[in-house]
Amino acid sequence: MIDHELDGFKRDIHLVAFAAQRYGYVRDRRESSRACHVLRHLGSDDKIVVRQDKDGHWTYFSVRDSGDNGTILDFVKARGTRSLTEARHELRRYLGLPQPEIDRPSAPPQGGADVRSAAEAFARAFRADNSHYLNERGIRIETLADTRFADTWRIGPRQNVLFAHRDEQGVVTGFEIKNRGFTGFATGGRKTAWLSVARPDDRALVITESAIDALSYHQLHPERAAQTRYLSTAGAPSRAQIELLDRLFSRLPDKAAVVAAVDSDRAGEALAQGLQGLTGRHSQLSFERDAPRGANDWNEVLQRVERDAVHVLPALGTSRESPGFER
Repeated sequence: MIDHELDGFKRDIHLVAFAAQRYGYVRDRRESSRACHVLRHLGSDDKIVVRQDKDGHWTYFSVRDSGDNGTILDFVKARGTRSLTEARHELRRYLGLPQPEIDRPSAPPQGGADVRSAAEAFARAFRADNSHYLNERGIRIETLADTRFADTWRIGPRQNVLFAHRDEQGVVTGFEIKNRGFTGFATGGRKTAWLSVARPDDRALVITESAIDALSYHQLHPERAAQTRYLSTAGAPSRAQIELLDRLFSRLPDKAAVVAAVDSDRAGEALAQGLQGLTGRHSQLSFERDAPRGANDWNEVLQRVERDAVHVLPALGTSRESPGFER
C-alpha cells in the first residue's frame, strides 16, 4: 500500500531548496544544470547531486559517501533524524502542515542516556569565579566573573575547565574540556553551541571555534562587549550545528552583526565563508570577518597582549587597562 504522505514529501518538497534552507547547502551554479543540481555544504566538504526522477520524486547522492543517497526521507535520516516518525515531523513542519495527534509523543533527546550523563557531570562540577589555568591563558578574573558568562563554565575533576554546550531549550548536551595540554569534549555528549548570556539590546554575535577564544575576544574588545553575545562551535560545525546556527540567526535582533572571529588558518577561512553565506540568508543581519592578525586564534593574540602589558607596566606605572591593538 502506498503511503500517500511520504509519496507527497518525495514529490512536493524541492530537495535543492530544502537542503539549502534547512541544512546549509549551496547550489554550485558552475557544476549544475537544469536537470542536475550540485550542492556543497557550508562548514564541511560534503557535496551532493540532486535530480528529479521520472516518477516525480526528488533524489540525491553524496559524492563523498556512497551510502548517503536516496529520497528526501533518506536525506533527513542521514543528517540526524533518528526515525521515520521524526522525519515526518520535520517535513510536515517544513510544509506548514499540522501534526496528527497520534504522532504527538516526542522522542528522547539525541544521544539519550549519554547526553543526560554529560548533563549530570556538568551539574556536579564546581561553580567558580576564577580559574588558574584560564589566568595562565591570559583571561582575567574580571572577565570570568562577568555576568555575560554566568554558569557557562565550571571546574571539573583534575581542575579541568568545562564549557557547557546547550540546546535551544537551554539543556546541557555536552561540554568542551580544557586544561594544560589537553582539549576534549564530554564522552557521549553532543556538540550544539557554547553560548554566553543573551541580552535584548545585543547588536552582535561573535562566533569562535572555542570558548576560550570567545572569552579572549571579549576581553580584547571592551568597547563592544556590552552589546555582544558569544558562541563557540568547538571546532568545525556539524550539519546539526549549522542548522542550529541558522535558527539562532533568524532570532537575532534587526541590524545585528554576525562576526566570524574564527581561526586564521585555512579551515577557519572556509568556516568564515560558510558563515557569511549562512548570514546572507537573513536579510536583517550583516556580516563581519574579524581574523586575528599575526596569530592563529584570538587567545594567542590575548596572551601576546597580556605579556606586553606586564613588560610595559613596571616602566610606565600605569593601571592594567586593556591595551589597544591593530584590527
